[in-house]
Amino acid sequence: MRSGRRPPGRPRLADLAEPTEVGILRASASLFMEHGYRGVTMDMVAEAAGLTKAAVYYHFHDKASLVVATMQRTFEGARVGTERILAKPRPLAERLEEMAQVVLALPQPFVAFNALMHEAQAELSPDQIATLREAEASVTVPLERAVFRAAASGEIQVEDPLLLVHTFVAALRVGQTIAPDGVPIFPDRQRTAKVLVSMFWQGIGRA
Repeated sequence: MRSGRRPPGRPRLADLAEPTEVGILRASASLFMEHGYRGVTMDMVAEAAGLTKAAVYYHFHDKASLVVATMQRTFEGARVGTERILAKPRPLAERLEEMAQVVLALPQPFVAFNALMHEAQAELSPDQIATLREAEASVTVPLERAVFRAAASGEIQVEDPLLLVHTFVAALRVGQTIAPDGVPIFPDRQRTAKVLVSMFWQGIGRA
């Protein structure tokens, strides 16, 4: 039987002044990233959030709906963060570098999402899968707008701004590459961000 006492340290999410559903989603995000879809149970989520399993089921009727809500919230946070960086009144190259530094410092969001989707797909409905794909696509919208504005103003010269956006995102995925031994191939994330943007800028920047 689990004791009601717990060691001192960081408070459980349920102890913080935030809605119960937010606490559940925070806990589940960490668990899904660490253990994958199959490795997470509703009991684990309840324990991490400091709630009963009944409380978790009250908000999310099964693990599939929980992972969908978790990833939607994660993507929305990424979209808002990207939008905040790209809205700054600075040259596009500087904003892209800051964005790259933030993305490369994250614990493999692209890899983690693809792994989650692969594991969860059999339990997700077509509508749920479509919802997640739409949420994933929304993250690049602020980048698309920034690049199209830069192209329209003459700050950059590029024939296909949309292709540039998706190529840049793909480059960020490369920057997160992990070797078979689990060590990042490009451990200096700040330098990697600078090099990636520099390579792009030499191709798209006005001479």
